[in-house]
Amino acid sequence: MKKILSLILMIAAVSSCDILEPEPFTALDANNAVVSGASAQTVLRGAYAAMQHPDYYGIEYICNNDLIADNAIYQGFFDSQLELDQMAVPFANLWVNNAWFRIYRVISIANLLIAQVPDLEDPNLSDTARNRILGQAYAIRALAHFDLLRYFGEHYDAGSSFGIPLVTEPILGEIPDITRASVADTYSLIMGDIQEAESKLQGFNDVGAMNYWALISLRSRVNLYRKNYTAAFNDANTVIGSGRFSLVGDLVGVLYSTSTSAETIFDLEFNDQDQSSFNVFLIRRDEYNVDSRLLAAFEPGDRRRELFDFLRNANRCFKYPDGTGADNAKIFRLAELLLIRSEAAAMAQQDPNAGLDDLNLIRQRAGLAPLTGFSTMDEFVAALLQERRIELSYEGHRFFDLVRFNKIQEVLGINENFRRILPIPRDELQVSDVLVQNPGYETL
Repeated sequence: MKKILSLILMIAAVSSCDILEPEPFTALDANNAVVSGASAQTVLRGAYAAMQHPDYYGIEYICNNDLIADNAIYQGFFDSQLELDQMAVPFANLWVNNAWFRIYRVISIANLLIAQVPDLEDPNLSDTARNRILGQAYAIRALAHFDLLRYFGEHYDAGSSFGIPLVTEPILGEIPDITRASVADTYSLIMGDIQEAESKLQGFNDVGAMNYWALISLRSRVNLYRKNYTAAFNDANTVIGSGRFSLVGDLVGVLYSTSTSAETIFDLEFNDQDQSSFNVFLIRRDEYNVDSRLLAAFEPGDRRRELFDFLRNANRCFKYPDGTGADNAKIFRLAELLLIRSEAAAMAQQDPNAGLDDLNLIRQRAGLAPLTGFSTMDEFVAALLQERRIELSYEGHRFFDLVRFNKIQEVLGINENFRRILPIPRDELQVSDVLVQNPGYETL
Protein backbone atom coordinates (compact mmCIF):
# COMPACT_ATOMS: atom_id res chain seq x y z
CA MET A 1 0.00 0.00 0.00
CA LYS A 2 2.93 2.38 0.43
CA LYS A 3 3.33 3.10 -3.26
CA ILE A 4 -0.35 3.61 -3.88
CA LEU A 5 -0.65 6.20 -1.24
CA SER A 6 2.70 7.92 -1.49
CA LEU A 7 1.57 10.13 -4.36
CA ILE A 8 -2.02 10.37 -3.32
CA LEU A 9 -1.98 12.19 -0.12
CA MET A 10 -0.26 15.36 -0.89
CA ILE A 11 -3.82 15.05 -1.77
CA ALA A 12 -3.29 15.21 -5.47
CA ALA A 13 -6.81 16.48 -5.26
CA VAL A 14 -6.97 17.47 -8.86
CA SER A 15 -4.68 15.99 -11.47
CA SER A 16 -7.38 16.41 -14.06
CA CYS A 17 -7.09 18.39 -17.25
CA ASP A 18 -10.49 19.91 -16.47
CA ILE A 19 -9.93 23.52 -17.51
CA LEU A 20 -13.38 24.46 -16.23
CA GLU A 21 -12.21 24.30 -12.63
CA PRO A 22 -11.30 27.83 -11.53
CA GLU A 23 -8.36 26.87 -9.30
CA PRO A 24 -6.99 23.45 -10.18
CA PHE A 25 -4.06 22.34 -8.11
CA THR A 26 -1.93 19.24 -8.22
CA ALA A 27 -0.01 19.24 -4.95
CA LEU A 28 -1.90 20.50 -1.94
CA ASP A 29 -0.84 19.91 1.64
CA ALA A 30 -3.64 17.73 3.00
CA ASN A 31 -3.51 19.52 6.37
CA ASN A 32 -4.65 22.72 4.67
CA ALA A 33 -6.77 21.31 1.86
CA VAL A 34 -10.21 21.81 3.35
CA VAL A 35 -10.48 25.15 5.13
CA SER A 36 -13.81 26.43 3.83
CA GLY A 37 -16.93 25.35 2.02
CA ALA A 38 -15.43 26.59 -1.24
CA SER A 39 -12.23 24.56 -0.81
CA ALA A 40 -14.30 21.50 0.15
CA GLN A 41 -16.25 21.85 -3.09
CA THR A 42 -12.95 22.12 -4.99
CA VAL A 43 -11.62 18.94 -3.39
CA LEU A 44 -14.92 17.20 -4.16
CA ARG A 45 -14.53 18.19 -7.80
CA GLY A 46 -11.07 16.69 -7.54
CA ALA A 47 -12.59 13.35 -6.53
CA TYR A 48 -14.78 13.33 -9.63
CA ALA A 49 -11.79 14.42 -11.73
CA ALA A 50 -9.80 11.48 -10.36
CA MET A 51 -12.67 9.16 -11.31
CA GLN A 52 -12.37 10.45 -14.89
CA HIS A 53 -8.86 9.10 -15.38
CA PRO A 54 -8.52 6.71 -18.36
CA ASP A 55 -7.43 3.93 -15.99
CA TYR A 56 -10.77 4.26 -14.16
CA TYR A 57 -14.07 5.52 -15.56
CA GLY A 58 -12.38 7.38 -18.43
CA ILE A 59 -12.43 4.03 -20.26
CA GLU A 60 -10.29 1.16 -19.00
CA TYR A 61 -12.13 0.03 -15.85
CA ILE A 62 -15.26 -0.21 -18.00
CA CYS A 63 -13.97 -1.68 -21.24
CA ASN A 64 -11.41 -4.08 -19.81
CA ASN A 65 -14.40 -5.93 -18.37
CA ASP A 66 -15.66 -6.72 -21.87
CA LEU A 67 -12.13 -7.46 -23.08
CA ILE A 68 -11.59 -10.17 -20.47
CA ALA A 69 -14.98 -11.62 -21.40
CA ASP A 70 -16.50 -12.33 -24.81
CA ASN A 71 -17.69 -8.89 -25.92
CA ALA A 72 -14.44 -7.22 -26.98
CA ILE A 73 -11.29 -8.43 -28.68
CA TYR A 74 -7.79 -6.98 -28.69
CA GLN A 75 -6.25 -6.09 -32.06
CA GLY A 76 -4.05 -3.21 -30.95
CA PHE A 77 -0.66 -2.31 -29.57
CA PHE A 78 -0.78 -2.34 -25.76
CA ASP A 79 0.53 -5.44 -24.00
CA SER A 80 -1.62 -4.76 -20.94
CA GLN A 81 -4.80 -5.17 -23.00
CA LEU A 82 -3.39 -8.22 -24.80
CA GLU A 83 -2.81 -9.93 -21.45
CA LEU A 84 -6.36 -9.11 -20.35
CA ASP A 85 -7.85 -10.36 -23.61
CA GLN A 86 -5.97 -13.64 -23.24
CA MET A 87 -6.86 -13.76 -19.53
CA ALA A 88 -3.23 -14.47 -18.78
CA VAL A 89 -2.71 -11.46 -16.54
CA PRO A 90 0.63 -11.26 -14.68
CA PHE A 91 0.98 -9.25 -11.51
CA ALA A 92 3.16 -6.79 -13.46
CA ASN A 93 0.32 -5.92 -15.87
CA LEU A 94 0.44 -2.17 -16.44
CA TRP A 95 -3.28 -1.55 -16.08
CA VAL A 96 -3.51 -3.68 -12.93
CA ASN A 97 -0.84 -1.50 -11.34
CA ASN A 98 -2.34 1.76 -12.56
CA ALA A 99 -5.98 0.99 -11.74
CA TRP A 100 -5.15 -0.01 -8.17
CA PHE A 101 -3.37 3.31 -7.65
CA ARG A 102 -5.99 5.43 -9.40
CA ILE A 103 -8.97 4.00 -7.52
CA TYR A 104 -7.25 4.35 -4.16
CA ARG A 105 -6.50 7.95 -5.09
CA VAL A 106 -10.25 8.55 -5.36
CA ILE A 107 -10.77 6.93 -1.96
CA SER A 108 -8.07 9.07 -0.41
CA ILE A 109 -9.65 12.30 -1.63
CA ALA A 110 -13.01 11.15 -0.26
CA ASN A 111 -11.35 10.37 3.08
CA LEU A 112 -10.03 13.90 3.35
CA LEU A 113 -13.53 15.30 2.95
CA ILE A 114 -15.02 12.80 5.40
CA ALA A 115 -12.39 13.73 8.01
CA GLN A 116 -12.39 17.50 7.65
CA VAL A 117 -15.78 18.71 6.42
CA PRO A 118 -17.74 17.89 9.63
CA ASP A 119 -15.64 20.36 11.68
CA LEU A 120 -15.42 23.14 9.10
CA GLU A 121 -16.18 26.54 10.57
CA ASP A 122 -17.56 28.49 7.66
CA PRO A 123 -20.66 30.68 8.11
CA ASN A 124 -21.28 30.47 4.37
CA LEU A 125 -21.51 26.67 4.44
CA SER A 126 -25.10 25.63 5.08
CA ASP A 127 -26.01 22.36 6.75
CA THR A 128 -27.52 21.18 3.48
CA ALA A 129 -24.34 21.96 1.53
CA ARG A 130 -22.18 20.31 4.20
CA ASN A 131 -24.31 17.17 4.10
CA ARG A 132 -24.22 16.99 0.33
CA ILE A 133 -20.44 17.20 0.26
CA LEU A 134 -20.17 14.52 2.92
CA GLY A 135 -22.84 12.35 1.34
CA GLN A 136 -21.07 12.39 -2.00
CA ALA A 137 -17.73 11.63 -0.33
CA TYR A 138 -19.16 8.57 1.45
CA ALA A 139 -20.95 7.46 -1.74
CA ILE A 140 -17.81 7.84 -3.84
CA ARG A 141 -15.77 5.91 -1.27
CA ALA A 142 -18.34 3.10 -1.25
CA LEU A 143 -18.37 2.89 -5.05
CA ALA A 144 -14.56 2.92 -5.27
CA HIS A 145 -14.09 0.19 -2.63
CA PHE A 146 -16.72 -1.91 -4.43
CA ASP A 147 -15.00 -1.37 -7.76
CA LEU A 148 -11.68 -2.50 -6.28
CA LEU A 149 -13.33 -5.53 -4.68
CA ARG A 150 -14.91 -6.67 -7.96
CA TYR A 151 -11.58 -6.83 -9.79
CA PHE A 152 -9.14 -7.65 -6.99
CA GLY A 153 -11.11 -9.44 -4.25
CA GLU A 154 -13.18 -12.61 -4.06
CA HIS A 155 -16.44 -10.66 -4.09
CA TYR A 156 -18.44 -13.80 -4.89
CA ASP A 157 -17.52 -15.55 -1.61
CA ALA A 158 -18.78 -13.91 1.57
CA GLY A 159 -16.59 -16.23 3.64
CA SER A 160 -13.33 -15.41 1.85
CA SER A 161 -10.43 -13.71 3.59
CA PHE A 162 -9.38 -12.18 0.25
CA GLY A 163 -11.07 -8.83 0.32
CA ILE A 164 -9.10 -5.63 -0.22
CA PRO A 165 -7.18 -3.19 1.98
CA LEU A 166 -9.67 -0.70 3.44
CA VAL A 167 -8.43 2.88 3.53
CA THR A 168 -10.70 5.00 5.72
CA GLU A 169 -8.49 7.80 7.04
CA PRO A 170 -6.64 10.62 5.32
CA ILE A 171 -2.93 9.93 5.42
CA LEU A 172 -1.16 13.03 6.60
CA GLY A 173 2.15 11.58 7.76
CA GLU A 174 3.77 8.17 7.50
CA ILE A 175 2.02 5.90 5.05
CA PRO A 176 0.82 2.74 6.79
CA ASP A 177 1.27 -0.80 5.52
CA ILE A 178 -2.33 -2.03 5.41
CA THR A 179 -3.43 -5.66 5.42
CA ARG A 180 -6.29 -7.01 3.36
CA ALA A 181 -9.72 -7.11 4.95
CA SER A 182 -12.02 -10.08 4.50
CA VAL A 183 -14.73 -9.95 1.86
CA ALA A 184 -17.34 -9.69 4.62
CA ASP A 185 -15.56 -6.73 6.22
CA THR A 186 -15.15 -5.07 2.84
CA TYR A 187 -18.86 -5.35 2.18
CA SER A 188 -19.55 -4.11 5.70
CA LEU A 189 -17.57 -0.92 5.06
CA ILE A 190 -19.28 -0.38 1.70
CA MET A 191 -22.73 -0.79 3.19
CA GLY A 192 -21.81 1.40 6.17
CA ASP A 193 -20.70 4.19 3.85
CA ILE A 194 -23.93 3.91 1.88
CA GLN A 195 -25.90 4.17 5.09
CA GLU A 196 -23.91 7.25 6.15
CA ALA A 197 -24.59 8.87 2.78
CA GLU A 198 -28.29 8.08 2.53
CA SER A 199 -29.78 10.75 4.78
CA LYS A 200 -27.19 13.31 3.70
CA LEU A 201 -28.14 12.96 0.02
CA GLN A 202 -31.91 13.11 0.43
CA GLY A 203 -33.22 15.57 -2.14
CA PHE A 204 -29.95 15.71 -4.09
CA ASN A 205 -30.83 14.75 -7.66
CA ASP A 206 -27.92 15.94 -9.83
CA VAL A 207 -27.42 13.12 -12.38
CA GLY A 208 -23.87 14.34 -13.01
CA ALA A 209 -22.87 13.37 -9.45
CA MET A 210 -23.28 10.55 -6.94
CA ASN A 211 -26.79 11.68 -6.09
CA TYR A 212 -29.39 10.06 -3.83
CA TRP A 213 -30.80 7.80 -6.55
CA ALA A 214 -27.33 6.72 -7.68
CA LEU A 215 -26.60 5.79 -4.07
CA ILE A 216 -29.72 3.60 -3.86
CA SER A 217 -28.79 2.09 -7.23
CA LEU A 218 -25.33 1.31 -5.89
CA ARG A 219 -26.80 -0.42 -2.86
CA SER A 220 -29.07 -2.45 -5.13
CA ARG A 221 -26.10 -3.50 -7.26
CA VAL A 222 -23.98 -4.37 -4.22
CA ASN A 223 -26.75 -6.49 -2.70
CA LEU A 224 -27.22 -8.29 -6.01
CA TYR A 225 -23.54 -9.30 -5.91
CA ARG A 226 -23.98 -10.39 -2.27
CA LYS A 227 -27.06 -12.44 -3.25
CA ASN A 228 -29.19 -10.41 -0.85
CA TYR A 229 -31.93 -10.53 -3.43
CA THR A 230 -34.82 -9.12 -1.41
CA ALA A 231 -32.77 -6.05 -0.50
CA ALA A 232 -31.56 -5.67 -4.10
CA PHE A 233 -35.15 -5.91 -5.33
CA ASN A 234 -36.43 -3.35 -2.84
CA ASP A 235 -33.84 -0.75 -3.75
CA ALA A 236 -34.24 -1.28 -7.49
CA ASN A 237 -37.98 -1.03 -7.02
CA THR A 238 -37.57 2.23 -5.11
CA VAL A 239 -35.53 3.79 -7.91
CA ILE A 240 -37.84 2.53 -10.64
CA GLY A 241 -40.98 3.45 -8.71
CA SER A 242 -39.78 6.98 -7.93
CA GLY A 243 -41.05 8.16 -11.30
CA ARG A 244 -37.90 10.23 -11.82
CA PHE A 245 -36.55 8.01 -14.60
CA SER A 246 -38.03 6.45 -17.72
CA LEU A 247 -36.83 4.28 -20.56
CA VAL A 248 -36.26 6.35 -23.65
CA GLY A 249 -37.87 4.87 -26.74
CA ASP A 250 -34.91 5.64 -28.99
CA LEU A 251 -32.09 3.78 -27.25
CA VAL A 252 -29.69 4.39 -30.12
CA GLY A 253 -30.37 8.12 -29.90
CA VAL A 254 -29.72 8.10 -26.16
CA LEU A 255 -26.37 6.36 -26.53
CA TYR A 256 -25.34 8.50 -29.48
CA SER A 257 -25.91 11.63 -27.42
CA THR A 258 -23.31 13.35 -25.25
CA SER A 259 -26.08 14.55 -22.95
CA THR A 260 -27.84 12.82 -20.09
CA SER A 261 -31.32 11.44 -20.75
CA ALA A 262 -34.53 10.53 -18.96
CA GLU A 263 -33.00 7.18 -17.98
CA THR A 264 -29.74 8.58 -16.63
CA ILE A 265 -29.28 7.96 -12.91
CA PHE A 266 -25.59 8.90 -12.79
CA ASP A 267 -23.31 9.80 -15.67
CA LEU A 268 -19.72 10.81 -15.01
CA GLU A 269 -19.79 13.77 -17.34
CA PHE A 270 -17.14 14.72 -19.89
CA ASN A 271 -17.05 17.46 -22.51
CA ASP A 272 -14.91 18.55 -25.44
CA GLN A 273 -12.48 20.26 -23.06
CA ASP A 274 -12.50 17.59 -20.35
CA GLN A 275 -12.43 14.49 -22.51
CA SER A 276 -13.08 10.81 -22.01
CA SER A 277 -11.08 8.26 -24.00
CA PHE A 278 -13.96 6.09 -25.25
CA ASN A 279 -14.01 7.38 -28.80
CA VAL A 280 -10.24 7.22 -29.17
CA PHE A 281 -9.96 3.60 -28.02
CA LEU A 282 -13.20 2.21 -29.45
CA ILE A 283 -13.27 3.85 -32.86
CA ARG A 284 -9.83 5.23 -33.65
CA ARG A 285 -7.73 2.51 -32.03
CA ASP A 286 -7.96 -1.28 -31.83
CA GLU A 287 -7.66 -2.23 -28.16
CA TYR A 288 -11.41 -2.87 -27.75
CA ASN A 289 -12.74 -4.04 -31.10
CA VAL A 290 -15.98 -6.00 -31.04
CA ASP A 291 -15.80 -9.75 -30.56
CA SER A 292 -17.67 -11.61 -33.31
CA ARG A 293 -19.32 -13.69 -30.58
CA LEU A 294 -21.13 -10.58 -29.35
CA LEU A 295 -22.41 -9.76 -32.82
CA ALA A 296 -23.59 -13.36 -33.26
CA ALA A 297 -25.54 -13.09 -30.00
CA PHE A 298 -27.93 -10.43 -31.34
CA GLU A 299 -31.40 -11.67 -32.24
CA PRO A 300 -32.78 -10.64 -35.64
CA GLY A 301 -34.45 -7.25 -35.42
CA ASP A 302 -32.63 -6.12 -32.27
CA ARG A 303 -32.17 -2.37 -32.69
CA ARG A 304 -29.17 -2.40 -30.37
CA ARG A 305 -27.23 -3.98 -33.24
CA GLU A 306 -27.21 -0.49 -34.80
CA LEU A 307 -24.66 0.53 -32.17
CA PHE A 308 -22.04 -1.69 -33.84
CA ASP A 309 -20.53 -1.37 -37.30
CA PHE A 310 -17.56 -2.42 -39.44
CA LEU A 311 -14.98 0.29 -39.94
CA ARG A 312 -11.31 0.18 -40.95
CA ASN A 313 -11.10 -3.60 -41.07
CA ALA A 314 -12.65 -4.20 -37.65
CA ASN A 315 -16.01 -4.42 -35.91
CA ARG A 316 -16.38 -1.40 -33.66
CA CYS A 317 -18.69 -0.20 -30.91
CA PHE A 318 -20.36 3.16 -31.50
CA LYS A 319 -21.90 3.62 -28.07
CA TYR A 320 -19.46 6.50 -27.58
CA PRO A 321 -19.31 8.16 -31.00
CA ASP A 322 -18.39 11.76 -30.20
CA GLY A 323 -15.13 12.66 -31.87
CA THR A 324 -14.39 15.43 -29.38
CA GLY A 325 -14.32 13.02 -26.42
CA ALA A 326 -17.49 14.42 -24.84
CA ASP A 327 -19.15 11.03 -24.29
CA ASN A 328 -20.09 10.37 -20.66
CA ALA A 329 -19.34 7.25 -18.64
CA LYS A 330 -22.73 5.68 -17.96
CA ILE A 331 -22.38 4.44 -14.40
CA PHE A 332 -26.04 3.92 -13.49
CA ARG A 333 -29.03 4.02 -15.84
CA LEU A 334 -32.58 2.78 -15.54
CA ALA A 335 -32.13 -0.23 -17.83
CA GLU A 336 -29.65 -1.78 -15.40
CA LEU A 337 -32.05 -1.26 -12.48
CA LEU A 338 -34.81 -3.04 -14.40
CA LEU A 339 -32.45 -5.95 -15.04
CA ILE A 340 -31.45 -6.00 -11.36
CA ARG A 341 -35.10 -6.05 -10.32
CA SER A 342 -35.79 -8.86 -12.76
CA GLU A 343 -32.91 -10.98 -11.46
CA ALA A 344 -33.61 -10.23 -7.81
CA ALA A 345 -37.30 -11.07 -8.11
CA ALA A 346 -36.65 -14.43 -9.75
CA MET A 347 -33.83 -15.36 -7.37
CA ALA A 348 -35.60 -14.27 -4.20
CA GLN A 349 -38.75 -16.20 -5.06
CA GLN A 350 -37.03 -19.02 -6.96
CA ASP A 351 -39.66 -18.39 -9.61
CA PRO A 352 -38.22 -18.16 -13.13
CA ASN A 353 -41.08 -15.94 -14.26
CA ALA A 354 -41.11 -13.45 -11.38
CA GLY A 355 -38.84 -11.07 -13.29
CA LEU A 356 -40.31 -11.62 -16.74
CA ASP A 357 -42.06 -8.26 -17.08
CA ASP A 358 -38.89 -6.25 -16.50
CA LEU A 359 -36.93 -8.44 -18.90
CA ASN A 360 -39.57 -7.83 -21.54
CA LEU A 361 -39.50 -4.06 -21.02
CA ILE A 362 -35.85 -4.11 -22.06
CA ARG A 363 -36.52 -6.41 -25.01
CA GLN A 364 -39.51 -4.48 -26.30
CA ARG A 365 -37.59 -1.20 -26.19
CA ALA A 366 -35.01 -2.93 -28.41
CA GLY A 367 -37.70 -3.93 -30.91
CA LEU A 368 -37.91 -7.59 -29.86
CA ALA A 369 -40.97 -9.69 -29.13
CA PRO A 370 -41.66 -10.37 -25.45
CA LEU A 371 -40.67 -13.71 -23.98
CA THR A 372 -43.63 -15.82 -22.88
CA GLY A 373 -42.10 -17.56 -19.87
CA PHE A 374 -39.57 -20.05 -18.58
CA SER A 375 -39.89 -23.60 -17.32
CA THR A 376 -36.73 -23.58 -15.19
CA MET A 377 -34.41 -21.19 -13.39
CA ASP A 378 -31.64 -22.17 -15.81
CA GLU A 379 -33.75 -20.91 -18.70
CA PHE A 380 -34.33 -17.62 -16.89
CA VAL A 381 -30.63 -17.17 -16.10
CA ALA A 382 -29.73 -17.76 -19.75
CA ALA A 383 -32.26 -15.12 -20.86
CA LEU A 384 -31.14 -12.70 -18.16
CA LEU A 385 -27.47 -13.02 -19.10
CA GLN A 386 -28.39 -12.56 -22.75
CA GLU A 387 -30.21 -9.29 -22.03
CA ARG A 388 -27.52 -8.02 -19.68
CA ARG A 389 -24.86 -8.86 -22.26
CA ILE A 390 -26.58 -7.03 -25.10
CA GLU A 391 -28.04 -4.09 -23.18
CA LEU A 392 -25.01 -3.33 -21.01
CA SER A 393 -22.19 -4.18 -23.40
CA TYR A 394 -19.26 -1.78 -23.21
CA GLU A 395 -20.61 -0.43 -19.92
CA GLY A 396 -18.52 -2.58 -17.58
CA HIS A 397 -20.61 -5.61 -16.56
CA ARG A 398 -20.09 -8.74 -18.68
CA PHE A 399 -17.11 -10.39 -16.97
CA PHE A 400 -18.49 -9.65 -13.51
CA ASP A 401 -21.81 -11.23 -14.54
CA LEU A 402 -20.11 -14.41 -15.72
CA VAL A 403 -18.16 -14.58 -12.46
CA ARG A 404 -21.31 -14.04 -10.38
CA PHE A 405 -23.01 -16.97 -12.10
CA ASN A 406 -19.87 -19.14 -12.11
CA LYS A 407 -19.81 -19.38 -15.89
CA ILE A 408 -16.29 -18.38 -16.86
CA GLN A 409 -15.35 -21.94 -17.72
CA GLU A 410 -18.54 -22.69 -19.64
CA VAL A 411 -18.64 -19.41 -21.59
CA LEU A 412 -15.02 -18.25 -21.75
CA GLY A 413 -13.16 -21.56 -21.49
CA ILE A 414 -11.23 -20.33 -18.44
CA ASN A 415 -10.45 -23.45 -16.45
CA GLU A 416 -8.49 -21.82 -13.63
CA ASN A 417 -10.90 -20.53 -11.03
CA PHE A 418 -8.38 -18.13 -9.57
CA ARG A 419 -8.73 -16.05 -12.75
CA ARG A 420 -12.17 -14.92 -11.61
CA ILE A 421 -10.25 -11.95 -10.21
CA LEU A 422 -7.04 -10.13 -11.08
CA PRO A 423 -3.72 -10.22 -9.22
CA ILE A 424 -2.63 -7.75 -6.58
CA PRO A 425 -0.08 -5.52 -8.36
CA ARG A 426 3.58 -6.44 -8.12
CA ASP A 427 4.57 -2.90 -7.17
CA GLU A 428 2.36 -3.03 -4.09
CA LEU A 429 3.73 -6.40 -2.99
CA GLN A 430 7.29 -5.12 -3.34
CA VAL A 431 6.81 -2.34 -0.79
CA SER A 432 4.49 -4.14 1.64
CA ASP A 433 5.33 -6.48 4.48
CA VAL A 434 1.71 -7.57 5.01
CA LEU A 435 -0.11 -7.53 1.66
CA VAL A 436 -1.00 -11.05 0.48
CA GLN A 437 -1.37 -12.03 -3.19
CA ASN A 438 -4.55 -13.60 -4.55
CA PRO A 439 -4.31 -17.43 -4.69
CA GLY A 440 -2.92 -18.74 -7.97
CA TYR A 441 -0.99 -15.64 -8.96
CA GLU A 442 2.74 -15.13 -8.73
CA THR A 443 4.33 -13.62 -5.66
CA LEU A 444 7.70 -12.03 -5.15
